[in-house]
Amino acid sequence: MSLQRKLRYAVLGIGRMGSRHAQNIAYRTPRAELVSICDPRPTSLTWAEKHLPSDIRVYQDSKTLFNEGGDEIDAVLIASETGSHASLAIEAMRAGKHVLLEKPISIDLETSRTVVEETKKFPDLKVMVGFSRRFDESYRSVKEMIDQGKLGEPHLIKSATNDQHDPSGFFVSYASASGGIFIDCGIHDIDLARWYLSPQGIKQVKRVFALGHNIQHPELAKYDDVDNGVGVVEFENGKILVVHVNRTMNHGHDCFTEVFGKEGKVVVNGNPQLNRVEIRDTHGVRTESTPTYYERFREAFVNEVNEFTDVVLDNKPLPVSCEDALEATKIATALTHSFKSGQPVYFSSDGQPILV
Repeated sequence: MSLQRKLRYAVLGIGRMGSRHAQNIAYRTPRAELVSICDPRPTSLTWAEKHLPSDIRVYQDSKTLFNEGGDEIDAVLIASETGSHASLAIEAMRAGKHVLLEKPISIDLETSRTVVEETKKFPDLKVMVGFSRRFDESYRSVKEMIDQGKLGEPHLIKSATNDQHDPSGFFVSYASASGGIFIDCGIHDIDLARWYLSPQGIKQVKRVFALGHNIQHPELAKYDDVDNGVGVVEFENGKILVVHVNRTMNHGHDCFTEVFGKEGKVVVNGNPQLNRVEIRDTHGVRTESTPTYYERFREAFVNEVNEFTDVVLDNKPLPVSCEDALEATKIATALTHSFKSGQPVYFSSDGQPILV
């Protein structure tokens, strides 16, 4: 009996997310094989020696990986610093590799466009940006309810990505290369809104407006960033997204979404419970919260890499396109500009944010 072919991966970037992606490929993706990793930091490579299969190849730069180990891999998962996403994705495509790219495509809109244009040169390659909430069972259930008409026509979404406060100041240094809170965090809520509200045509957004301030991290001001931001997106079809992003929650990672339809409303993750355990003590009855986004979306990340693997091996359509990611980036960029300028940002007839 012939063995079933496995998709051979390299993971580029073994940091916060890359380390988890690498473990998911190695241990939780039956149709995949982790062949190599690439990261310039010695600490990341030391971690890999302890937590990943001993036979994987290790590289410290992508050029060497593609030149020396390119024949051994079919696909790359890119989870490096956000600012290098675009260049690595283009390098991988030109090397003939399928690409699963951590969101966002890039920290700026024009570079994101460049990547999307590059994908058109390689129609035989699968290139997907990983919006993890599209692979979460709860969010998928809501999408099914919408498609089946159970809520009536959806018209308003309130969505929040609220990270736990990190007193170490990690997010301050991270902000210099993240693109800002609306691009780094809000892009998830924006993508969900597009998925649920289904804007159509070239011009999908009418206007956006955003505000923000710093509650825990005044140092973010030097990067023109905030630890709390609120944005409103008015789509061309009249539907609305209200998004709140922050990095100041003391109780844990609090990520929730409300979807309002003509016939009903649903709430996803209204109580950010870590598990089904209730603690009953002198404080009363309580539950613990998910400490970070990863505990909340652990299984979604597993689903994401397994489904991308199936897409490549079985030549299936992508569940989320690079064009979807680009549209979300346009909106996140417009929100960032609105926050900085204090003015609403309108979209042109060809669907571009007017950044003046």
